[in-house]
Amino acid sequence: MFRLFVIFFVFICFFSLSYKTFAALSCVVADNCAGGVVVMNISNTSNGHAELPAQSNYSGNKICCSGVSGLGNSCSGNYGIIAKLSAITNAHVEQNSQSNYGQNACMSAPGSVTIAYQASNCTGYDTTVASISGVTNAQIGNGSAYTTKICATATAGSLTADIVDAGGTLVGSPTVAMTATPLGFGCQSSTGTLGISSQKIRVTNTTGNAPWTLSIAGSATTALWTQGGSTFDFNDATSAGCSDGGDTDTKAGQMRPNPAGATITPQNGCSNTGLSLGGGGGFSEGSIDSVTLLSANGSAPTNCYWDLTGVALTQTIPAEQNSLTYSMNYVITIVAN
Repeated sequence: MFRLFVIFFVFICFFSLSYKTFAALSCVVADNCAGGVVVMNISNTSNGHAELPAQSNYSGNKICCSGVSGLGNSCSGNYGIIAKLSAITNAHVEQNSQSNYGQNACMSAPGSVTIAYQASNCTGYDTTVASISGVTNAQIGNGSAYTTKICATATAGSLTADIVDAGGTLVGSPTVAMTATPLGFGCQSSTGTLGISSQKIRVTNTTGNAPWTLSIAGSATTALWTQGGSTFDFNDATSAGCSDGGDTDTKAGQMRPNPAGATITPQNGCSNTGLSLGGGGGFSEGSIDSVTLLSANGSAPTNCYWDLTGVALTQTIPAEQNSLTYSMNYVITIVAN
């Protein structure tokens, strides 16, 4: 007669978000714009006329903005109209709510752009782009020239990893159930699948930065599978987890995620260009503390999201482990490269 050894892998994802960080949006009037984006040129810092950034008549007074990855001066995608101009150069300006002028000076960003006009200051916004003398038929100058300020906030978007159900709704407490295993007098294994139709790993990238890496790790390098006072390891590589080695505990056991046969499903008209599944491997304390599930290189699209399913999991169970239901927490992390 065999007693049933039930191992239940409770997979609670504490998502951490990391990507290249940039300072908040900042705009200045300068004679050069190294490292920034020109959104408009003006003839003078006060009582000036304006021209679109492609013109070069007022190149000594560039409105130069920086601090957000992927910032641009396009009037498409995620953008805001800074001001409307009466002509491509030597122009009067008006606020973007007016309809007298046909030329638009714009700011674009991978995430969002908000343009507003406020009296005296730009409290509540990242920066003062410029100032203007009126609502329409106005002169333009730097941020201190006039009472009415052109204010702006821009974001680089976000890079996130979530667990969602078949309808795309966040799963509150995601879990993975490993196979039940009978009590064994020798080392054996339990298997499971991370990423099923009702609990998909969804990666969303709305930043202007294409490369990223998605990985899995234990909640701590010293974490253990636990039920009451019974424990075993997830990151002891000795004999593939069958024996205790030279790590910081006295427990055997090893978890081996393998995404090689997983499925990447692009959403929202996107593609899998530049995406690669990880090669898998077992956790080894102090040596392999995280395992790559999926990565994207510089050719990958942005403003996209993908679902990852079918990551194989194998956990080595030490010989004569107490017949109980065990659980352990893991972490999924996405980091921009």
